[in-house]
Amino acid sequence: MIKAEHISKHFSGLHALNDASLEVNKGEVVCLIGPSGSGKSTFLRCIHGLETPDGGLVYLEGEALNPKNKESFRRLRNRMGFVFQHFNLFPNMTVLDNCTLAQISVLQKTPEEAEKTAMLYLGKVGLLDKKDSYPNQLSGGQKQRVAIARALCMNPDIMLFDEPTSALDPEMIKEVLEVMQDLAAQGMTMIVVTHEMGFARKVADRVVFLEAGRVIEEADSETFFSNPKTDRAREFLGKVFYN
Repeated sequence: MIKAEHISKHFSGLHALNDASLEVNKGEVVCLIGPSGSGKSTFLRCIHGLETPDGGLVYLEGEALNPKNKESFRRLRNRMGFVFQHFNLFPNMTVLDNCTLAQISVLQKTPEEAEKTAMLYLGKVGLLDKKDSYPNQLSGGQKQRVAIARALCMNPDIMLFDEPTSALDPEMIKEVLEVMQDLAAQGMTMIVVTHEMGFARKVADRVVFLEAGRVIEEADSETFFSNPKTDRAREFLGKVFYN
């Protein structure tokens, strides 16, 4: 469904990504894991088009994501939902308005159509009663669930999550992961950058381990967590699961 081939990216001389490749099939859940600074979020942002790779290409169902072709670039990006680490909700807009704005401005829906869709997905994430609230009236977990609902309102073919729980208090992480787990169970194609190893092991079809901008190891989740092939992955997991 989506393929990233030989992606490279530099920032001020730093080689953030170095020949990183990934292919995700329809309905798959793939988790990108690795130490901080390994290039996970940059890789995800390049896949979505938020960052332009210095080398390599991203394809969605065989069509290249090319920022020079503005019409197709915008159309392909609109097929991908993106959930940010820090929610990125508009603080001066209600929950409902946050969920209808892009539907009206990008998808050209009527306000009535947009509101109907927003109510549907706010219901799915358990926040219908917060539709008239503002972001500063919500907990961190509620904000992230609104962000997920907002992305789903655009009817994406694939959902990209960039460390969706890292800005949350520990007590709020579970409610967000449960929404994501429900999406996976419904067959949503997902790429998730995460430090939540329990979620990755339970929900991911595949785990991709990055180090220094390179894909070091890739395997189904059970194989990766029970029998990693590389010394670096074993070292990483040993530290993550240290008690």
